[in-house]
Amino acid sequence: MLERLRSANKIGFVFSGGSTRCAFQIGAIERLLALGIRPSLCIGVSAGVWNAAALAARQEARIRFFWKSFMRMPHVDLRNLFVEQSPWRYAEMHRRNTRRFLGSSLHAPDALPLFISVTRLRDRAGLIIDARDVERPVDLLIAANYLPPFYTRPQLIDGERYGDGGVCDNAPYEKAFAEGCDAVVLVTMKGESEGGIFKSSRDVDHVITRDDVVVIRPRHRLPYSFTERRWSKLEELITLGDLRTREVLLGEKHPETEIRAEGDAPSVRVARAFRRVKSLVSQSRLLQAFREGARG
Repeated sequence: MLERLRSANKIGFVFSGGSTRCAFQIGAIERLLALGIRPSLCIGVSAGVWNAAALAARQEARIRFFWKSFMRMPHVDLRNLFVEQSPWRYAEMHRRNTRRFLGSSLHAPDALPLFISVTRLRDRAGLIIDARDVERPVDLLIAANYLPPFYTRPQLIDGERYGDGGVCDNAPYEKAFAEGCDAVVLVTMKGESEGGIFKSSRDVDHVITRDDVVVIRPRHRLPYSFTERRWSKLEELITLGDLRTREVLLGEKHPETEIRAEGDAPSVRVARAFRRVKSLVSQSRLLQAFREGARG
């Protein structure tokens, strides 16, 4: 796989969402760059947009500082109830941190193309927006993370309001090929032992059949909270991302990557319950139709 990437003319890096578990992606980024694999464009979804933005802004050397600074900010403030009707101040934290570390660099001449997956709230349609077409890219990055109750005011961009794109397309690798890439690195958070990748709420076990897509993801479901803020734990995730990238690209084997959470993911349990309810409703409708047919 490493030779496949090294022989590519144009590589796209795609980062799926996963809240603070996306610290895993930092280790993957650092190892890819150390191996000489650099992107020509970046695509981000949900929390993955912050890693994609740091790379696009040519600030990869500061990506750990970017995350550490964010984690040091107080994320709860009751006074925010009077500002954004929420005790969580993630939107303001992102604005301040992005202004400090990225500034206007996403519009700089040497910035990489950055595409963001979002959901248009008025019709729940999935879109991928070029950050270069937005006057204030930070608004687009925050919009890509909009998820109540942590965010209560969706960003208004060119007259439209947008939310988290992970619902509609959490792995938009096709966009990279549409932009002329001949290879893609997809860093996503669903463990291999959990099945296919989470593509969308309608495609939770997506299977990629293309040999020009290199998927880097954990072996198993990660035993870390989606809202983990302890830097020591995030450093463990960064190391895990590095080790998994070495396994995928170099064929190495590291026992540390066998770490796993117990039981099924909450999303799996919800999906299983939904299928049961759907099956019961279907059976009830069939029984009702049978009874009506018998009376007729």
